[in-house]
Amino acid sequence: MNNNLNLQKVTVMDSKANTRAFQRAKDFFEKEYKDRGMVKWQGFFLSDHVEDVEKYANEREQVEQQEQMPSMTLEEISEVLFDAYRKLETIEYQLKGVDVLGHYPPIKKGKVKGNDENVAVIGNKRVDISQINWCQII
Repeated sequence: MNNNLNLQKVTVMDSKANTRAFQRAKDFFEKEYKDRGMVKWQGFFLSDHVEDVEKYANEREQVEQQEQMPSMTLEEISEVLFDAYRKLETIEYQLKGVDVLGHYPPIKKGKVKGNDENVAVIGNKRVDISQINWCQII
């Protein structure tokens, strides 16, 4: 019976000690603790993640700053494509149009490997010649 009484006293004392500790912690976080915001999470970013974020940011910046190159006639485009094919040169080209946000298409590069009717093979892609806005040999 004496052991039961001691156990009850310990439980009551533990309960009071827990309440005081909880109150101390609550007071600390409400009155003294200064959250460091995002700084505390910096250690969790992996270098690969940081590189991917930087790469994505650079790509977005290029897309947003891309200007429309001067439009060329179909004859001018065909002449550049033929010269590049004949000389085995690489070209830069921009397609016509804009995306949903009003950004112009990026400038792409590739070797002209041939053509079929109104389609040119540039690099590994088949490009409709009528969809090319601008091109030049580089």
